[in-house]
Amino acid sequence: MKKTSGPMLSLFYLTAIILLFSSSLPFASANTNCPCDDLDTCVQWVSEGSLSIQWGRTTTQVVNDVTYTFRADDFDEDLGAALISIEKGGVVRKEFLFLNGDYDRKWLEWDDEVKVELTDITEDGQKTPSAKVEIFSRGRPELEITIEASSETVDDVDVSSEQYAPGEEKHIDVEVKNTGEAWIENAILNVDIGEFRLKAKGDFEYRDGIIKKNLGCLEVGDTASINFTIVAPEWDGKTSPYELIYYVNATAGGYDIKDGYFDADSSYSFGCTEPDMKVVFEIVDEEINMTSWYVREFESSTNSRTSKDYEIRDAWEYSFLRTHVYNTGLYTVDDLTIDFTQVPDEFVIYETYESGSYRGIAPDGQYYLGQKLIPIRQGVYSFDSVVATANFFGKEFTWNSESGSITVHGPHVILSKSLSGSGTDYSVTLKAYNDGDRACWVNLTDIIPDELSYVVGSLEKSLVGSDLPLSEWDLSVSMVNGTQIVSVEGVLLPPGSTLTFGYDFSSSSAPDLPPAVCEFRGIGNYDGEAQSSFYVGGSEVKQYWEPLNGGWISNPEDLEVTSAVALQPEQEEENVDEDLYSVEDEIPEASDISLEVQQESLAPTFLSNIIDSIEGLFNKMQQFVGNTFGGVLSGFTSIFGMAEKAAIDAVENYLYAIVIVIALAVFALVSTLITK
Repeated sequence: MKKTSGPMLSLFYLTAIILLFSSSLPFASANTNCPCDDLDTCVQWVSEGSLSIQWGRTTTQVVNDVTYTFRADDFDEDLGAALISIEKGGVVRKEFLFLNGDYDRKWLEWDDEVKVELTDITEDGQKTPSAKVEIFSRGRPELEITIEASSETVDDVDVSSEQYAPGEEKHIDVEVKNTGEAWIENAILNVDIGEFRLKAKGDFEYRDGIIKKNLGCLEVGDTASINFTIVAPEWDGKTSPYELIYYVNATAGGYDIKDGYFDADSSYSFGCTEPDMKVVFEIVDEEINMTSWYVREFESSTNSRTSKDYEIRDAWEYSFLRTHVYNTGLYTVDDLTIDFTQVPDEFVIYETYESGSYRGIAPDGQYYLGQKLIPIRQGVYSFDSVVATANFFGKEFTWNSESGSITVHGPHVILSKSLSGSGTDYSVTLKAYNDGDRACWVNLTDIIPDELSYVVGSLEKSLVGSDLPLSEWDLSVSMVNGTQIVSVEGVLLPPGSTLTFGYDFSSSSAPDLPPAVCEFRGIGNYDGEAQSSFYVGGSEVKQYWEPLNGGWISNPEDLEVTSAVALQPEQEEENVDEDLYSVEDEIPEASDISLEVQQESLAPTFLSNIIDSIEGLFNKMQQFVGNTFGGVLSGFTSIFGMAEKAAIDAVENYLYAIVIVIALAVFALVSTLITK
């Protein structure tokens, strides 16, 4: 026992290892032969149709690409049997077949490829017999491979079953079906996944990019399938995605009952998704009201130059434009071109916010442009859609946003002054028309120069028959230092209404007339003035309202320059013309434009007089201290400058108490220096 126990134990361990190893092998190692594979009994015959062969006649038929000749050589007397011959390639085989009797005596089989079975014997009118036979061929298997792929949504991008997403998964189902007329055994399926990466192993073998599985025996109509998940290659960012087409190729083959090999193949290709951008144009406030605001100019200095700039103050109501361009595709889009919506000239862009760059937007990236607008006149304004275009590796793409509009409510007063007459007698007609959608109160004033002689009573005469009740007006013709002033005050001007009046005067020559002025006040924080044309030597000079360029101007070229600056607030200071704010009085060629917005007066005001006084006072004190103490107290110069700046800022913000405190502190400082 001791001599045999060692070998027996080793044999036990070896058997256990073999069993364990065999259990871990894939299904391909199992027996995959079909249960019935005996040629004598298991051939699956398929009917090829029937033939009627007359005694002594021949007929041919092609079976599985082979031509056979059939002939009825003889019949027995009672017509119960017939001698049937088959010829193939010069070789003849014949045998008596019986209508009655054992089954194997009713048919003739040749090499398991073709079979003839006698089914009936008939005679014609001349007693000539004919044999009716059924022709059979050996059935053959036929494989059909179907590849199906999943569709996914990757980062909100729909990836169809025929597309791939770089670096993302896709599920694949491969089905093999025997659509033939006989079974097939030891069927092997091979799937080449190409440049894809297999996500996880399954019930199959995998090596060097090839998935392999033995499907075993497939009877007629049977199917077998495998499924797996693959991962598409990453994009290098340089190669055109349209050139990156990936494939999954499948082949399957097996053996029939005579060891003939039958196979099939199928291929599935995957292309890239298209780039996709989402363009969103949004108007935050689609309805706003006109409000008063003004422009303050200031100088910005650098080491190399000094340029003028401006800021807008007291703009209580405004609208905001937002433009978003999102890359909702799976590829970076470079060299994107964006046609932004055109901002009407009746708006001023006074703040701009930008984030990102539309020159190259990565997947999930975006570009943003925000524009803060204030209106300079009432009306309804349309904004076209934002259009983004790109050439993506030779293909042109266009993406559009929605369009929009802004409604600006408020009065809009257009003031005209026309001159007629010749020789010495002239007439002036003034019209104030409200073409806005809100009412306003107006005060209209016109000046008659000293050298002109006003025709007394002509003003009142021009108002006879007016639609607006005279009782509500304050009408006057006054004399100030020899200059006559014609004014109408306290008139309510509803939308669409016109205030019209005029006067006559005499002059020895073609007159020079200043512009008429119409002050107005609407509901809310909105008031201002409109000005008419003026006359030089009897010729009309039209005026245009440009709040960023000095107010009422008569040079249309100034309008064009200012408009360009207003629409591009991000422009660098170096590109701003130093003459941007100059106003030259020239006769314009453009159409009439009348836009009213409150502005800081060019003439000295109460506020400017205070600031001028503060600047003069501080300069004198600084000069006095400098002359008295010389360079010993040179450090106090900057203190005076800081105090002066603080005082001016306080005045501009109406903090007069702070001005007084600063002044007292400076006087105390000067007094202390003098006493010491």
